[in-house]
Amino acid sequence: MIRSHRLVLALAAALLLAACGDPLVPHVPLTSLTNIQLPRDTGLPSFDLLTLDSRVGRLYISHSSNDAVDIVDLKTNTVLESVTGLRKVHAIALTSDPNIVFTSDPGDGMVGVVDVAQRKVLKFIDVGPQPDAIGYDPVDDLVVAVLASTNTVKLIDPHTYLVVATMALPGSPELMDVDPVQGRVFLAINDKDEVIIIDVKSRQITTTFKGCDIAIPTGVAFDPDQQRLYVASRPGNNRELNIIDTLIGKCLGVVDIGFGTDQIAFNKHNHHVYAANGGSKNLSVIDTVSLKPLGVVGTGPIAKSVAVDPTTDRVYALIGRAGIIGVYHDP
Repeated sequence: MIRSHRLVLALAAALLLAACGDPLVPHVPLTSLTNIQLPRDTGLPSFDLLTLDSRVGRLYISHSSNDAVDIVDLKTNTVLESVTGLRKVHAIALTSDPNIVFTSDPGDGMVGVVDVAQRKVLKFIDVGPQPDAIGYDPVDDLVVAVLASTNTVKLIDPHTYLVVATMALPGSPELMDVDPVQGRVFLAINDKDEVIIIDVKSRQITTTFKGCDIAIPTGVAFDPDQQRLYVASRPGNNRELNIIDTLIGKCLGVVDIGFGTDQIAFNKHNHHVYAANGGSKNLSVIDTVSLKPLGVVGTGPIAKSVAVDPTTDRVYALIGRAGIIGVYHDP
């Protein structure tokens, strides 16, 4: 059990003076580079999570309203193509093969297997109603799919396409991150105000983090170098990033972020966390070494998904209402 203690770190304190000394000019932590237009919708556009593969320079977008995964080339900032037939796709998981990804498709209770090189769906795996978050554990070579409808986790062999295990969860799951070194899954349990650690090899929940002001958690990110866990949550009227040292089980503090935060991303190169605040229409940038906010960048309506490429320090924010990806550089 982690006892809560707060660092009074407001984003207002991050509005530093510009280099010229003008007190009216706030510090802007990211540089806007360009926008990438995604395939148009015939109706109201709807998107979900982003997944970035820095090995091959590709960004995958869950284009739910088009039942498609949009594939973006990060070198040219252009859409290569879309793979369709993935009903209400919510999320994409990478695998050891850069040309094979898995998708969670709650529209028909399937996990899709996509051959990116051939731009086609190889197979659908029936996992049950409404799969949502999905990730890949490289240590145990398993795909991890979460089902909020049944409060379960499915472990899938990416080679045989078989569900090899089903685990019960203590509550309603939200988003997750995977420890690429120890094969652990960090999963937010939204209705229990907690984050659990799943040891994939043993199929066991080994740790439960409560306290540290964690409440109704959504986005989760893990830093394997510092062994720190970052959780976006919303206790009361506050919106916060909770920071936990998982090695000693200690709450390091809480940093204020924006409203309507869904996905967060961690940059292992500069140890920054980016929080996509759909309600506030901005991105929060937090330095995880000093535990201080660096500022916010306006994005426009419903920017609730974010990804970062640590090899280039480029940040990608999905602005859902406009159907574009905003591209930024840090700083």
